[in-house]
Amino acid sequence: MRKLISFASTAIFVGATPVWALTEAEGLAQVKAFTLEHNADLVAQAQGLRDATAAYSAIIAAHGGDYSAAWTAEGPALSDAVSTIRSRWLATSNQYETIEGIVAGIPSLVKYDLILDAGNPGTEAEDVAEFDLTLPDGSVLKRPGSLFHTITEPLFWGSDPAHAMLIVDLDGDGQTGAGEMLFDANLALGASEALVFWAGALESDMTAWEPNRNDAFTAVVTMTPTVGDYFGEWKDSQFLGGSEAAFVAQSRLVDVHGIMSGCQRMYVSAIAPVVASDDPALDAAITTAFQDLLALVSETRAREEAGEIFSVEEADALGGEAQDIAERIVAQVLQAAARHGVEIES
Repeated sequence: MRKLISFASTAIFVGATPVWALTEAEGLAQVKAFTLEHNADLVAQAQGLRDATAAYSAIIAAHGGDYSAAWTAEGPALSDAVSTIRSRWLATSNQYETIEGIVAGIPSLVKYDLILDAGNPGTEAEDVAEFDLTLPDGSVLKRPGSLFHTITEPLFWGSDPAHAMLIVDLDGDGQTGAGEMLFDANLALGASEALVFWAGALESDMTAWEPNRNDAFTAVVTMTPTVGDYFGEWKDSQFLGGSEAAFVAQSRLVDVHGIMSGCQRMYVSAIAPVVASDDPALDAAITTAFQDLLALVSETRAREEAGEIFSVEEADALGGEAQDIAERIVAQVLQAAARHGVEIES
């Protein structure tokens, strides 16, 4: 549960570093416009993913739901369909990661982060994604977890064996490696349709959102210190030899960069004009710390892309370094919040 903390006046690979707004109002408007732009792209990509899963499902249905018969008759078409679905999923997920650092930090919008990306199934004690998933066959999954990382990613990449319907040689190399399977068409289509619905619901509420100082500060204070947890997920992922079902489609570091870029954007656009108005040195320190944090993530990802294999100890050390920077940022932003009478929900 979030509680209100009152500070009395007495007391993205998004591209280049965001440019300072001239005023706080301009900056808040920039953040909203940026988020809505990528939310629209999220909806469009989700619709493309839904269409791709519908095409896959149609092939399976044409063979009476017999995956083996469908593969025998239309193997190449199914291989292409799976490839298209995975590409569409990555495009959809990456659009959300670009704005997650903003959305997940705004109290009125955080429920969408749980449903789309970060929520737990109802079997967990906290951070549950509060929705039920109705599938095309009429069955209902109660509180199934997040659409991206609990349901669709493990489904599409085969790390959820319960919904791998048939092991096949997708790439035609004469072998069946990890992730080479046909997945449950009913679950795939239902989850993809849900992504379209919830991405659209987020867009509606984001359109209605009235940007304000408290939300801007809350977003940065809430989301920036999550970087250590994300490095922990990277450490436990299959990219570093772990066995986690999630974060198999691409390195978690890609997501980390997107999320922290959103935090940086919120600071530079909406908060820096406030901080710099009476403490330019503090603003410069926070700005530099964000640059250092994004540089650390970018450099680590570049090393990984170049083929470097990180040990668990190295991943822990990098995560610790990132967390130290993030905590420094939060302490400095809280200092500014106290000076300006900002209320932060935590």
